[in-house]
Amino acid sequence: MFRKEVRNEIFAIFLIALGGLLLHIRIHTLEASVFNIAPRIIGIISIIVLPFLFNSKKTAPFGYALNLVAIIAGTITMAYFSISTWNEPITVSNMLLHSTLADILILAARWPIAHNILRYWKTA
Repeated sequence: MFRKEVRNEIFAIFLIALGGLLLHIRIHTLEASVFNIAPRIIGIISIIVLPFLFNSKKTAPFGYALNLVAIIAGTITMAYFSISTWNEPITVSNMLLHSTLADILILAARWPIAHNILRYWKTA
């Protein structure tokens, strides 16, 4: 279904998006807040549409742009959640273990993966 040369990268982005969406749904209740609805919509689009955008040379730049939008939206949402619910002393261990910094770094891993896909399509 997907091109052999980019199949693993597309699968990696799919898994990161799926894990992020499931984590978001598990943590946040169904509130009508923009900070809860927008990441769900972007996450669903990332899971359903993004793999197919990265599978073609013509649509890969749009997939790259959509991927960056998902990274930015997820980072803003997680940072906002971490700051708004913070009730511990500010230490390095608390920032690493009790904030969403690790989740933000995992989300940011989508960027170099998408860049590799885009680089492949530019040379293909």
